[in-house]
Amino acid sequence: MSWLLQAAQPSAGVYVALGLSVLYVLLFVGLMYAFMVVNPVANVSIHNRNHPRIIVRRTLGVLTCSVVSLALTAVTLRAWQKRDSSTNSIAADATGGAVAGGGGKGWLQVGEQLGLAAHRAPGSLVVGLVLTAVLYTGPLVLDYMDGSFTWANMIRFASDLRTLRIKQRDYVVGPVSEELVFRASIVPLWLAAGIPPNLCIWVSPVLFGLAHLHQGYRLLAEGTHSVKQIIASTALQLAYTTVFGWFAVAVFIRTHSVAGPIAAHFFCNVQGLPDFGRVSEFQGSARYALWLAFGLGALGFALLFEPMTRPGVFV
Repeated sequence: MSWLLQAAQPSAGVYVALGLSVLYVLLFVGLMYAFMVVNPVANVSIHNRNHPRIIVRRTLGVLTCSVVSLALTAVTLRAWQKRDSSTNSIAADATGGAVAGGGGKGWLQVGEQLGLAAHRAPGSLVVGLVLTAVLYTGPLVLDYMDGSFTWANMIRFASDLRTLRIKQRDYVVGPVSEELVFRASIVPLWLAAGIPPNLCIWVSPVLFGLAHLHQGYRLLAEGTHSVKQIIASTALQLAYTTVFGWFAVAVFIRTHSVAGPIAAHFFCNVQGLPDFGRVSEFQGSARYALWLAFGLGALGFALLFEPMTRPGVFV
């Protein structure tokens, strides 16, 4: 209940954090399209997201947003750090005590808050990959059983990742830029403003989901889908990105690093949404084994999350 009382009486910092968060969402979508409008590709619609040259422009947009968002958050956190240090100094002078917290941490502390500290990355990476792989036990077993999970396919995937811009966008640019904006730039602001961690986990991912709503407009502009299909597709994407965001924010807060969320995001983009319908292609014991794998994956994820993110284990 304490976080409800805090939310009912927000400080000025909360308004700054929320305002910047909304700005980042607008920049993320706006810059993506701005680079295509300012430097259009002849005879190619800006909604043709898979055209190689359109991919380059969209990539420039989201990477620019990532840099701008991180910079604005870093400057804001540093300003708040100096304010708090000054307040502590005044209080110490008035009471004759020592200054609490000190002012020497500076930009290193800001880097820690942004989840960019190098020494925290390996543990966060392990946590993000292992937990996501466990959750995807069912789909992974399904890929193995239907022949999708082979060395040849993995080699082909690695080759495509090196040469195809679509793969680079989906599996590198997307995870990195989105986690830098929606986790590393937004969550530290919320926490520093005094918003409780649980509220950060459950609410901030909604912004991540909303940033994907422009996909519905793209489908509408293409004219190849009915309104009903567009609404269903957009709602599904909003739900999926929000649910993933809950996990990503929790990993970010618990591991103090953006590396884990990026790794989990990469894994989820590669695997996609679990296709439960494919289970019906199998009969008898094979089908039961697959459903068991899906269930064990969910159970394993639930049991492993707390101990794997516990301080002193991997982080």
